[in-house]
Amino acid sequence: MQPTHNKLTKWLNKLQQESWQLELLISGFSIFLMLGAWQSIRGFRRDIAIAVQGLGPEDNLLNIGYGILIVSCLFIIINLILHVLLRGIWISTIGLRYVSGDIDFDSLRLAPRFDRLLRSKIGSFDKYILQLENICSVVFAFTFLIVFMLLALGMFIGAMVLTGNLLRAILPEGYYEYILIPTLILFALGGLLYFIDFLTLGFLKRIKWLSYIYLPFYQVMSLITLSFLHRPIYYNLIDNKFGRRVGFLLLPYVAIVMFLFSERLHSHTWYPDKPGKLALLNNDYDDQRSETSLITSGSIPSRFVGNGFLQLFIAYIPTSDDPVLKVICPGFKPFHQPGFETDLQFGNSGSPSQQRIDAADTALVCLSQMYEIHIGDSLHFNQRFRFHRHQNYGEYGLVTMLDVAYLPRGEHQVSVHKWEHKIRNDYDTLVMEPFFELPFWKE
Repeated sequence: MQPTHNKLTKWLNKLQQESWQLELLISGFSIFLMLGAWQSIRGFRRDIAIAVQGLGPEDNLLNIGYGILIVSCLFIIINLILHVLLRGIWISTIGLRYVSGDIDFDSLRLAPRFDRLLRSKIGSFDKYILQLENICSVVFAFTFLIVFMLLALGMFIGAMVLTGNLLRAILPEGYYEYILIPTLILFALGGLLYFIDFLTLGFLKRIKWLSYIYLPFYQVMSLITLSFLHRPIYYNLIDNKFGRRVGFLLLPYVAIVMFLFSERLHSHTWYPDKPGKLALLNNDYDDQRSETSLITSGSIPSRFVGNGFLQLFIAYIPTSDDPVLKVICPGFKPFHQPGFETDLQFGNSGSPSQQRIDAADTALVCLSQMYEIHIGDSLHFNQRFRFHRHQNYGEYGLVTMLDVAYLPRGEHQVSVHKWEHKIRNDYDTLVMEPFFELPFWKE
């Protein structure tokens, strides 16, 4: 075993000395990939937003997953760019040392006060090169430690949500709250202790009397957060003085980066953040909408109407619309249940029954009853709707054609009201509320 161990040690030492070449290669390649992945992941946001409408808790899980993915890409890009810059400085110092050797303070002929100051602050040039080498190597590992930390946070939140859903499914209604609250408290306590221990570089594990209490929480949290992925990197980082200094910078570094990317420069001080009805929004018109925008309420083809008909699209929002539809059509059985399903079919599933095909008519009638359409002060009665997936990004909804031939040339406004599920005086009721308004101009 000893010769094998020595051989492995020599190989690792040699690889360690030449690792900067691999680091630069991987960093450059990863930056290129991450910049492409950043755009692709941001494009997935629209798919997720459409797919999770009305899912409830699953909506939160997918949004959390998306958030962790996009933030992880952000930190990988920032840290690897920083790593390439630092390695560039390090390579330049190696070349400079070959030309001029160490710093010759005597040849600078400085005043004694500045000579003592610079000698104590700068030291030898070799020491500066070594410090750069240490920083570059740690930054490379530090990058992936941040990603694993974000992954652990997402897994912890996901475990809390799934635990709440599981308890809701298996427990009787009267016992649900009494068991859920203590369970979530234990989850939060375990997560808080684990988080404090992580940030303090294992401080809680050094307290002997606390170890008996903390150990069960640590084992459960380690399993939930998949800590086996980052534990060797973490402990190898903090087992020396320099690594511990870097470890203490982990949370402040993440907080500073997130703060800087959330900052905005305000120069148009009289312009409101949310103009509301006074704004003319590109997202309301199909010919003006950007490629990355989703329709969240309704839209029309253009702000200018050159013929006698205006096409109006109304988005179907399951989160708010499904409770209303259950009241409007209490006996109707929806075509799908919210949640995940597979397209795989086993055996002969057969064609859909005629009864379910005819139910589409009922569903359309139920959805149509949710809305009132006004043009100016006039209410349009008996408007005919059809199911429609919008060409923008496949948003679900209804479409109708409004006869506007009678309108004079100039500005007009189409407004849609819909039933909303409200609680008034401790009773559930439906209230007709404004949904959206779209100005248009008749040519």
